[in-house]
Amino acid sequence: MSGPSLKNISITLLIVVIVLLFINVIISKIVKKDEQLQNREEISGVLIDSLFRSALYNYGIEQSWIKKKKIKQISGDSLFASYSIIVPKDVPINLLQLEAKELLWEYDADVVSEEIPKEKKVLLKINSDNHLKLASELSYDDNIRREYGAVSFLVSNIKPDNQEKYNELLRTPELFYAVLIPDSKSKSLLNDLKKFERRFAVILNDDISEFDYKLSSSISEKRTLLSLKNIISSFYSAAFFIIDVKSDLYESANYKVIEAALKKRNIKIIQSSKFNLLKINSLNPESSFSEFIKTLGKSEERVTMISADDYLLISELIPAYRKIGYRFIQPGELVLNM
Repeated sequence: MSGPSLKNISITLLIVVIVLLFINVIISKIVKKDEQLQNREEISGVLIDSLFRSALYNYGIEQSWIKKKKIKQISGDSLFASYSIIVPKDVPINLLQLEAKELLWEYDADVVSEEIPKEKKVLLKINSDNHLKLASELSYDDNIRREYGAVSFLVSNIKPDNQEKYNELLRTPELFYAVLIPDSKSKSLLNDLKKFERRFAVILNDDISEFDYKLSSSISEKRTLLSLKNIISSFYSAAFFIIDVKSDLYESANYKVIEAALKKRNIKIIQSSKFNLLKINSLNPESSFSEFIKTLGKSEERVTMISADDYLLISELIPAYRKIGYRFIQPGELVLNM
C-alpha cells in the first residue's frame, strides 16, 4: 500500500477516535447528571430529620399528621427518629419520597421504601453510612385534606413587541386568561392565543381609541352600539367582558347601553372591582408573592388581575405553592359565577 494511502487511513482513524472520545464524554455527562457523587457530605441524624420534615411540609403535610412512634422490627443505636404519618389522598406518597431524596441529594444518605400491603402502609427508611437513621410509616387517611385557597389570574398588558417575553408567557405551563383592550394590536394576538389554547377576556375602558372600536362617554348611543358590535364581531370568542370601574365610560349613560346590549346577547360583563389587583416588586418577587398568598383564606377562590411582566416574575414560584396544596385554576367558572 502506498505512503499517501496509509497516511489518509491514519488521519481517518484519528478523526474517528476523536469523535468517539467526544461522544463518550457527552454520554458520560448525560449519565452522570442524575448520579449522586461518590464522596458525599456527611450528615447528622438531626439534619436528616429536619430535611425529612421539610419534604413533608413542602407538600402541605401538617404537624398534627406526624406522630413519633416506635415501629415494629425497626430499632438500632443509630436510629434517630421514627414516625407514623397520615397523608391526604391527593398527595402521592412516592412524591414525598422523591422530595426527601432531592433534599438529601448532596449528602451521604439514601432513601428507600417498601410497601406493607396488609397494613396499607409504606415503610420509608433513610440510611447514612450504612446505618438506619430515620424510619417512618406512611398511610393514606380519607378524613384529612389540605385546606388551601385557589387563585386564578387575568393577565393584562401583553406586549408582543418583546418577542422573548411574549413567547415565554404563551409557553408557560401555568394557567391564565389574557385581558385585551379592543384594538388592532390585540386582534393580532388572537391567532397566537388560539394556537396555545389561551382564552381571553375583553376589557372596556377609556383607552379604546381606534375608530372602529371607540367607546367613550361623549359619543352617541348609535355610535356606541356600532362600536360594540364591531368589538363583539372581532373578539367573538371572548370568555367574558370586563368594565373598568375607574373609567369615565363606566360612569356614563353609554355604559347602561353597553350593559343592556351585552345582556341581550348573553355575554357576561363584570366590574373590575370584583378582582384583586396584584403588583409584584421586581427586586423581590418571592416576598411579594408570598405576602399575597398568605392573605388567601383556606376556602377562598380569588380572581386576580396582574400585568404580563409581573406574571412572568411569579410563574416560576407557583409550582412550590401548588405542592403545598394551593390551587391555581382557570378564572372562567369563577367569573361566570360572580
